[in-house]
Formats: sequence, C-alpha cells, structure tokens
Amino acid sequence: MKTSVGIVNLSCQEHKHNCYEIIFYSKGTGRFQLTEKSIPIFPGKFIIVPPDTVHASKYDSEAETIFIKGDFNHIFSFSSPTVVMDNAEKAGSFLVKMIFENRFTNPEYLSSLANALAHYLLQNTRTEKNISIVLKDIVTKISDNFYDSNINISEILKKSGYAEDYIRAQFKLFTGKTPTEFLTETRINHACYLIDIYKDTLALTEIAEKCGYTDYIYFSRRFKQFTGVSPKEYKSL
Repeated sequence: MKTSVGIVNLSCQEHKHNCYEIIFYSKGTGRFQLTEKSIPIFPGKFIIVPPDTVHASKYDSEAETIFIKGDFNHIFSFSSPTVVMDNAEKAGSFLVKMIFENRFTNPEYLSSLANALAHYLLQNTRTEKNISIVLKDIVTKISDNFYDSNINISEILKKSGYAEDYIRAQFKLFTGKTPTEFLTETRINHACYLIDIYKDTLALTEIAEKCGYTDYIYFSRRFKQFTGVSPKEYKSL
C-alpha cells in the first residue's frame, strides 16, 4: 500500500482525494468543512475521509494537522467522514507521531504503521458506538430522576461499567456539559416550567422541592446563576 504523510498548518479550499485520508488534529482549532455541514476541530480529534469526498479546512492561528493518505479499503467501509476521538492513553497520537517520524523510511514499515493506526481507529469507532449507548442511558437516568434530592451522579456513572473519570469526560464531549451541570440545567428548566404554569398555586419552596432541592437558598442561588434572575424575580416577569 502506498502511503503519503504530511503536515498542514494553513487553511485549504475544497478538494478531494481518490483514496482514504486520515486527518489528525495535533494543535489549534478550526472547522472541517463539508458541502452541507462543518465539524469543529481541536487537538486529539481524528477525521477519516472516504475517497472522493469534497472537503475543506479552516484553521485558526497556530493550528497543525497531520494527514495520512492511503488505500485503506481493506479496513474501512465508511460512506461519509467519520470522527474518532483519541483514547485517554493517547494511543492514536502515539501512532501518528511514529508514522510522521518514519514517513521517509522503508515503505513497507510505513504501511504497517498506517495499517495499525487504521485498525486502532476502526476499533475506537466501534467502542465509541458502545459508549454512545451508555451515555444516552446516563442522560435518561438523570433526566428521569432529577427530582430526587438524593440522586447520586457518581453511582450512576460507576454503573456504566467504565472508569468514573473516563465516563465523566466522555459525557462532557457528548453533551457539552458535566453530569452535574446537566442535572442542574434539567432541574432549573423544570423549575421555570413549574413557575410559568403554577405561579399562583405553588410556593417557590414547593417548586424547589419538586426539582430536587431541599435547601431553598441553594436552589435560589443556582436558579439565578442559570437564568440571571432569582426565582422570585422570574415569577414576577
């Protein structure tokens, strides 16, 4: 398999390749642009681009990407660009570094390294699909039990089967929020709903309790942090 490896730090216009391209973002931020959508890019992210896929990249200052092109049809069967995040041990980053440092060495050795990276990404893609199911389950459990003042986020995460710190990090990548932030947002959104519907029949302390808060002062502080106004001010709007 003929493999080409290079490094890019400038934005590029729309183009395509007749082979697979593995793009690794090692530094900086930007956007990977397709005809109908764009994907935010940041360090530790891989994008697998199938042959004949029109794409472009827009980088911020000091961005750096490493690309690896080759015939990976015996490994990949993607019909559209696929995003894969490196694992906590940065195994993918390590393989990319080896590939880049050996880009001018024996072609067969370079090809074996590239194949190892492709297999790693494929395995990680399958793992991410499994994690996605787990994360959706965590979101459901928090959403269905937000009213419980004794809800234990750590216990929910531990029951996922993954290390707690790892699944916390994956949850934030999945939702854009930490599990605690997601719980707070869910509770405060429901509090706003209850105030809107029952402002004349339910006391604010009752609403706080229905949203999982036994301490009204704490509830009021969190409410204001989230909405910009106190529960009492929100009620009078």
